[in-house]
Amino acid sequence: MHEVTHISYGHGRVDIVLDSASETKVASTGFRFGDYAALVKSCFSPKELEKIDGGELAEVTFYFNVSDEIDDAEVFEQYGDNISHYEEKVGNLHEGLQIDLVATKSIADAEPEEFSSVSKDVELQMDIPLFLVKEGRYYYFLSDQNGGYTLMEDYTPDADVLTVKTHIFTPGLVLYQDSYESLVSREDKTFKIEMRYLLFGCVIALVILWFFVDYLHKRS
Repeated sequence: MHEVTHISYGHGRVDIVLDSASETKVASTGFRFGDYAALVKSCFSPKELEKIDGGELAEVTFYFNVSDEIDDAEVFEQYGDNISHYEEKVGNLHEGLQIDLVATKSIADAEPEEFSSVSKDVELQMDIPLFLVKEGRYYYFLSDQNGGYTLMEDYTPDADVLTVKTHIFTPGLVLYQDSYESLVSREDKTFKIEMRYLLFGCVIALVILWFFVDYLHKRS
């Protein structure tokens, strides 16, 4: 997949390119960012932003490669060790997809420069392939952050999308677990919202009832 988003910045422009490929039997997973304007400010230094503001054209490219196997034995072992570590905290975790990620940026005619981190967290969204989607399933992204692995949980529960906030752009694993495997206490947000409105409605009903009883009492 190849997607380009054009973001104006002052008198200049930044083209954000998302290229993704798949080594699995299914089409490549879709990727996107929650706020492209915030992404631009996070990717470039103040001096670089000044150049863009002055009218330069810049480009940021993210290359995503999706696979369901880890070829490197050492990397496979590192992932396994870290999955076991986090399983003690959150419960059983299953490997879904491996995401290889490379990011580059350039301004004007300069050669693309590879980078692996930005100044602030940005929201990254990944579509979950249909064969991994299941009701009551939780998703995580295990990211290799310069030698230290960090487990990031999907913070906007959606059966079809994994959303994380990160300032590190390095390879990682999409992991999943079913609700019965989780050691983490979760509350159903939808249920909480419905209960809030139900309680509010009960309060209103009691107030109306009180006025009605008071009215009858005064008439008698």
